Amino acid sequence: MFPRATLGTDRLVLRAFESGDAPAVHAVWNEREFVRFAPVGFRYAGAALDRAVDWCARGELFAGVDRASGRLACHATLFGADWSAMTAEIHYWTAAWARGRGFAVEAARAVAGWALSELGFARITLQSDVRNGASRRVAESAGFVFEGVLRNASWTRSGRSDLAVFSLIPGDLDRSGG
Repeated sequence: MFPRATLGTDRLVLRAFESGDAPAVHAVWNEREFVRFAPVGFRYAGAALDRAVDWCARGELFAGVDRASGRLACHATLFGADWSAMTAEIHYWTAAWARGRGFAVEAARAVAGWALSELGFARITLQSDVRNGASRRVAESAGFVFEGVLRNASWTRSGRSDLAVFSLIPGDLDRSGG
């Protein structure tokens, strides 16, 4: 489990989710473009609002809140940590209203940078369905390095596809501005 932290960028406060975030989270989970690339096993797509309330109440990291409006703009989280190898994977999403504004780039860069520099991780991996051009652009803009493709590894509601694999390591932080 990752330690609780609050991070910041020029435009975002990255904090634990709170119960009040549930309506915005529920909207994302039910938004067509999000559901399109959600893994088949993602159990929250189409779920009732009370599932979002429960999820947010657990204090999941990190809600990206726009400093200017106070609205939930995005989410970035680390998961699948191997604490002996000091590796983890990152996942992110952006609320429909905030897409195309660079919020996911800021959040991914900040969360991965925190893990690499503050927690001592050696590698953060990012996997994106190759059909999800927006997610791949976020990865590249956040400084992640493209490593290759896992063929037929993605199974989403829009079908089977390949996964683009990216990574960020400590030496990349200076290059990426992390």
